[in-house]
Amino acid sequence: MHRSRVAAPECRVALVVVVMSGLAAWGCGSGGPVMGRVSGTITHEGKPLEHGTISFTPTDGQRPSATGTIQSGGSYTLQTTEPGDGAVVGEYKVAISDVDPNVYATDLPGAPVKVPKSSIPKNASDPNASGLTAKVERGSNKLNFDIKDK
Repeated sequence: MHRSRVAAPECRVALVVVVMSGLAAWGCGSGGPVMGRVSGTITHEGKPLEHGTISFTPTDGQRPSATGTIQSGGSYTLQTTEPGDGAVVGEYKVAISDVDPNVYATDLPGAPVKVPKSSIPKNASDPNASGLTAKVERGSNKLNFDIKDK
């Protein structure tokens, strides 16, 4: 009796699936971009902001933006996709608003909203005009900002 060394079609398919799965897992690396956790305090002329938002816009346009809500006492924590995950490592332009984001929530969708007047300089809310920048590094980043009147 002579045995053939040619694998059955089912065996070849299984082998291809195993090899492709291994290559796919190897190509994924660590599962995503290198992140840095980012938190800090935001003040205006030395006094903590009590509400608002902060946003980090990447200088290269290749990474996603990160945002955070300013809490009582001026503290914030950034997120990109999940709460507290931080920002992708790199350079950012920073924008800050002291308008409470909850002011935009209305009982009737589309109802007019009276937005309160900001107490910080208008340019602070524009990442291209604020003059605020940040560098996010791997690990934990404590980044504080003090907005000055000009």
